[in-house]
Amino acid sequence: MINLLTEKMACVILVSGILIKKGSFQKMKNFKEYLSVCAELVGETAAHIASAWQARNTPFKFQKQDGAIIITGYKGSLIPKAVIPSEICGLPVKTVGARSFLQCPFLEEIHILDGAEIIEANAFSSCDHLTKVFMKDSVREIGKNVFFECENLYCVELSPALQKIENRAFYGCKGLRDIDIPDGVEYIGDQAFYGCKKLKSIRMPLALKHLPRSAFDNCPALEHIYVERGSYADRVLSDSPHFSGKLRYIPRI
Repeated sequence: MINLLTEKMACVILVSGILIKKGSFQKMKNFKEYLSVCAELVGETAAHIASAWQARNTPFKFQKQDGAIIITGYKGSLIPKAVIPSEICGLPVKTVGARSFLQCPFLEEIHILDGAEIIEANAFSSCDHLTKVFMKDSVREIGKNVFFECENLYCVELSPALQKIENRAFYGCKGLRDIDIPDGVEYIGDQAFYGCKKLKSIRMPLALKHLPRSAFDNCPALEHIYVERGSYADRVLSDSPHFSGKLRYIPRI
């Protein structure tokens, strides 16, 4: 009886793509112990099938690395709204990979759910129809050229956990009118907001430790830069003839 069931169980598990470990059915003392082993293998099979089904039906290409997911691309070009999930196949999504949505022609809106911590270089560069970006609380770093020349981008909600905005992250985002940089941001890179021609106001975080003057070059509409008196941003921008007259001081809380 046990031998017959063992053969049938092996067939089910092998068809699903899971190999039975050598010795799984050996040295069993009774039928109850046998059923316990079978239940364990069936559970592994069900989990494997569920994971494979989710991978097949996700709109994103991805790879697994160090127990986490990196989004590497998308399936097809007709994707007006991208919702980056918290997990895929039971693993946390930690990274939106470099060039993963580069020049995606129909992308209009991005929602990055809790989980992703890093958006790598050029992830959304030259997405001509992109207008809105919403980040939940987990994103810590926006890499180089992430939104490079997304000319129609006008609405951006940054993650409260953000610490770093790399070089040219919002370069050439001509539609961007204002942006609230989270308090924890310590680093803003070269030409981070270069050519944001409609940008009118921006608030500098108190935690800031790196701010090149080129960060806001070629922003002709920029009128107000909100800083706390004596802060790092105040010291850097006060020495610039171009930006010193645009400073507006906010009270320290």
